[in-house]
Amino acid sequence: MSSDVANRAKVAVDVEAADTTAPLTPTRRAVQCATSLGVGGELPAATAEAASKAVAAATVSCVMYVGCSTIMVLTNKWLASTLGVRAHVSLLLMQNAVATLAVSLCKATGIVSYADFDARIALQWLPVNLCFVVMLLTSFVAMRYLSVPMITIFKQLANLVTVSGEFYLFGKPVSRMVILSFATMIFGAILAAANDLAFSAVGYSWQAANCFSTSSYVLYLKHATRSVQLSKFGMVFYNNLLSLPMLALVAVSNGEPSALLDAHSRGLLDLSFFALNALAGCIGFLLNLASVWCVSATSATTYAVVGALNKIPVTILGFLIFRLPISKEMAIYVSLSLVGGFLYSYDKVVQTTRAK
Repeated sequence: MSSDVANRAKVAVDVEAADTTAPLTPTRRAVQCATSLGVGGELPAATAEAASKAVAAATVSCVMYVGCSTIMVLTNKWLASTLGVRAHVSLLLMQNAVATLAVSLCKATGIVSYADFDARIALQWLPVNLCFVVMLLTSFVAMRYLSVPMITIFKQLANLVTVSGEFYLFGKPVSRMVILSFATMIFGAILAAANDLAFSAVGYSWQAANCFSTSSYVLYLKHATRSVQLSKFGMVFYNNLLSLPMLALVAVSNGEPSALLDAHSRGLLDLSFFALNALAGCIGFLLNLASVWCVSATSATTYAVVGALNKIPVTILGFLIFRLPISKEMAIYVSLSLVGGFLYSYDKVVQTTRAK
């Protein structure tokens, strides 16, 4: 799996998030049942128990989503920054192989469901997968040079490219709140970068490439899903499976497998490093499960809000765990950019509510 957490797990969910005709979630069904009794009405024991279980499921799903997302970002940052050789493609190859195995096992055991492999669909999905692979690579390399807080706020700028693309390609209108949120994000991000005590031009170049590749993936995905019908986990399966030969070709051409083996033989990388990388692949797949569970147990609105608030603990932990040098000014500008991201999520919530 990749370090590009937000898009890897969220994009497939976001495609269905705009569907306002979706059935009621367990939480909303329980609440509607309760409110239908009127003020002062008492819930039957069975209904009260169902409502309690629904609330518990919603809470656990949100916690699982936040936990998996946070661990995924921090784990991949550690892997990318401590890797002593240039073998990022090989690490992604391992993670995606683990994710492919995980989703296949979950299908075999009935935990998730999607259609069996179809060569025709795989061929149609290749352009989407190419954007997906570029998104993963640029994100992972950027993590080697940039801190977690800077990656977090600059990933938000991908929304600017995506919204612009939706406006020009699909004619989707842009609200004033979105414009305000982007202005706030950009202003905060620029000032934060200017005050970044560990500034890296190479890192910001890779992050800029990641923003454009992420938006390309999202926009092309919306176009592709009009002709290729895949479930959320069908997308997870094809994205990871089709990425394996692409990543393997790049890794072998760069001589990465031999570089990793040489680093391991010289004691630079032990088995625990590769075990952690495999664990990252598992966590990435669990993040997909948590995203789907969060939407089904709550709503797309709650999912958007939780995703926005999730950036706060990721940013704080990024500063603390990696002991980053930070000035008071930079902390203010990072916070300002995060506020812009929250305004963007708030506008999505408002637009979804109005559509209903």
